[in-house]
Amino acid sequence: MFITYFRTITYFVALLILPVLQCFAQTPEKIVVRTYTPQDYADIFSGRYRQTPVDIHGFLTVPSGTGKFPAVIIGPGSGGFQQWMQDLVARRLNEVGIATLVLDSFSGRGVTETATNQSSVPMAASVMDGFSALKALAQRPEIDARKIGITGFSRGGTMAMLTSEKRLNDSVDLKGLQFAAHLPFYPACSTTFENPLPTTAPIWFLMGEKDDYTPAAQCFPYIERLRIACANVDSKVYPGAYHGWVSDARQVTYHPRVQVFSKCDARIDDTGLIRELASGATSADGWSALVAKVWKACGKYGAYYGVTEPARQDSLNDMVMFFGNSLKAGQ
Repeated sequence: MFITYFRTITYFVALLILPVLQCFAQTPEKIVVRTYTPQDYADIFSGRYRQTPVDIHGFLTVPSGTGKFPAVIIGPGSGGFQQWMQDLVARRLNEVGIATLVLDSFSGRGVTETATNQSSVPMAASVMDGFSALKALAQRPEIDARKIGITGFSRGGTMAMLTSEKRLNDSVDLKGLQFAAHLPFYPACSTTFENPLPTTAPIWFLMGEKDDYTPAAQCFPYIERLRIACANVDSKVYPGAYHGWVSDARQVTYHPRVQVFSKCDARIDDTGLIRELASGATSADGWSALVAKVWKACGKYGAYYGVTEPARQDSLNDMVMFFGNSLKAGQ
């Protein structure tokens, strides 16, 4: 598997030195990304997503220097855009010569967060934001369109996970583009493709041992289905890590009002329709109706959230290694 290569001692030492050698990145530029708000993946497959255009924003940071740079799109969690995504995550990538685009998926839709009400923005809309950001970056003269990766946290991690689906790539008019690498941090695997058809890009799931919000155990069956479908996929579980181990929440605390779907199992069928297996609820009547039915059947409130060390530093080092190998090879 590709992860063995990422752990080579030579490359690890080189990455520790690179931040010292690289020039500082430019000031983040706020850019507009035209995207859409599909209710489910059937809207994407059918092209109905084009009926719901919306403009969101992102913060693009390009390393100093000339030439075309590889880039990584960073998707926010259910709490929306937060400054640590720029200062902690994007900066680490900028220091090794990788441009970043940190998305704000919610403000343009009039929403501040979805943690307490996941019905307010469809998950398919967040996935659509990933593809829209890919298009936007590919048009920038300073970005190498062939070397754009995607990562994200929780909901953003789910974005990074599901954008690996080839049928979605084929449905959004990417004109031959696809992500070069996918790095989901603690994604929600409560909704996954029943019969995944992944692209050839590497996918690395990063998950926490003590995560009770989006538990690692919920992702293992999907990782196995991806392997059966010949995905280039691997996973890593960080010992002692709670949800949000990469964040600015220094203390792990219990959040009693967040919606948790860790007991649910929804599948996306070959038409893009979402069906929760135990309740039989589907997305045929829209995302809000689906969430209400699924919540009643298997949802609960409350989960722990906060930074866990050494998981935070270890996973950020892993992130730099993963994208360094996936996006900068051959430069």
